[in-house]
Amino acid sequence: MLSPHEYSTLMLIKHAAFPGDFTRDEIRPLVQRQLIVYDARDRSMHVTALGEHILHSLASMMCEPRRY
Repeated sequence: MLSPHEYSTLMLIKHAAFPGDFTRDEIRPLVQRQLIVYDARDRSMHVTALGEHILHSLASMMCEPRRY
């Protein structure tokens, strides 16, 4: 399970023009879970297909009407 901070980091990486302003501690759990790929040579990263799926699932959960 991802923490709220990890979810927000994943969203920021997806939408950042230059996602190089994150610390190792912030990206390590996302790399370990294979949600992002990090290239240390140029400090670039991108969201994997699994990361995209997680973000899409979260977005669809947030948009569904609540049933009480």
